[in-house]
Amino acid sequence: MMAEQMVVNTTLPMAGRRLDRDVNRLLASGYRTTVDDNMANLDVCLEGPLGSAYEGGVWTVNVTMPQEYPLKAPRIRFVTKILHPNIEFITGLVCMNVLKQAWSSSYDLVNIFETFLPQLLRHPNPHDSLNHRAAAIMKHSEKLFREHVILCMKTYAMPAILPTRQLVEEGLEKRSSDLSLSDLLTDSDDDEDGNGNNAHIALPGSS
Repeated sequence: MMAEQMVVNTTLPMAGRRLDRDVNRLLASGYRTTVDDNMANLDVCLEGPLGSAYEGGVWTVNVTMPQEYPLKAPRIRFVTKILHPNIEFITGLVCMNVLKQAWSSSYDLVNIFETFLPQLLRHPNPHDSLNHRAAAIMKHSEKLFREHVILCMKTYAMPAILPTRQLVEEGLEKRSSDLSLSDLLTDSDDDEDGNGNNAHIALPGSS
């Protein structure tokens, strides 16, 4: 059972106190968060950073805390679908190489949601990808990649639910054959470097 409020337990061992403190700091920062009873799993609402292709979207992000926290980085997974080279579309897992390189035991959960994830969304890296099709589209055309990100975001991650047809048509200038939802979800194999004839189809899948 998930609880939205936690009470600091000063009888916890040192590692447990650190986790307890960090969870409470995240809650105090205003993030909509649900936490399980032993603080091993959290679901946190993340808004897309201003100025990025993800601006306006809201994602639920699951954080699994390792026993070795804070020496070991948490496992981060996007529950809400997102189109991003460094995030696997089906599982929502964030590339651990990216997180491990940035992680330090001095960081906490607030750093993840105020710094790490916003930077990841602002600066996708197609050269260290989990979603190879998204990476291929970004290498082929950053403008087209942004348009596909917005289409996927409006389909899955908008705070207000609108009819899919309205979302697809709203503000997109590409022809429907380039940006239709059926194309976006087609399971074809594009050239990973974005050189194929179908490079305009930005599949969410990572294979």
